[in-house]
Amino acid sequence: MSGNMGDMGDMGDMGDMGDIGMAAMTAGAVFPLTVNYWDSAIEKLWKKDPAGKWVMADPPAGAVVTSIRVPGAVWTGWDGRWHAWLILAQFASTTNWQTFELPLWDDSPGAIDGEIERLLQMAKGERGARLGEIISQNARYEDFMGCFVGLLRITRGSHPKMFQILHIAGIVGILTSMYFKQNPGKGRPPRARPTQLCPALTPPIPVPGHPAFPSGHATQSMLMALCAGHVMEQRNGVQGGGPVWNPILQSMSQRIARNREIAGFHFPTDSIGGFHLARQCFEKLKTCTLFNELVAEAVKEWPA
Repeated sequence: MSGNMGDMGDMGDMGDMGDIGMAAMTAGAVFPLTVNYWDSAIEKLWKKDPAGKWVMADPPAGAVVTSIRVPGAVWTGWDGRWHAWLILAQFASTTNWQTFELPLWDDSPGAIDGEIERLLQMAKGERGARLGEIISQNARYEDFMGCFVGLLRITRGSHPKMFQILHIAGIVGILTSMYFKQNPGKGRPPRARPTQLCPALTPPIPVPGHPAFPSGHATQSMLMALCAGHVMEQRNGVQGGGPVWNPILQSMSQRIARNREIAGFHFPTDSIGGFHLARQCFEKLKTCTLFNELVAEAVKEWPA
């Protein structure tokens, strides 16, 4: 009998129930039901009687849930991460972003050794304390997008337009950083990762499969900070939100970028390049009509 206690481990599968909650937030609720459930689902309805009193009454004869149709239904459920691609398309097609110029790294041996020594000191002195953040912010831009969501105290339901703006920053940052990783400028080849030059940096998680410069995390997180700060500056037409929020949001971006340096993935000059790229992307985004329309909608999500 005691041998069967091992089956209790299957209770861990209950964690999958969280996926139902995520699905409900992103694509609507998930019901573990068949259509047959609805065949006789209408039993009583709340209605007002002739005296104006609310009573439970019988529905019209033959009425069942499966016979109900919602008139004039149109799609209203765009998730921000998908709708953001429409603005990315406008950004990519209407702005000449490939001509951005980034501050390139000093490739002299002394300068590179100096950056590596700085990374080694970070790894020795800071990696232990930052390891949790490094791992949690590693895989996708959504991982560190949560840092900005937490700072702003918003949810996908309360501020859907702001969520969409953060997604836009994420995917515009991917597009532009990947382009400049391959084409950093001035005839430079793609930059090697610090761990390729100094294996002793021993990163705690796998090294990403793309060049070091510019830092994608720095680009995306700073673009999120700039875009969110732009909304906060204009909320309800009242200037003043930005001066409060900009340093908070941008400091979070700098922390995210530094975590990548502490992990050994990036040189400090990779982060600087990403910050400069984010600033230029932000200025170009402000020339996109779809982005400006979205910002105006996001501003309305905030109370005065």
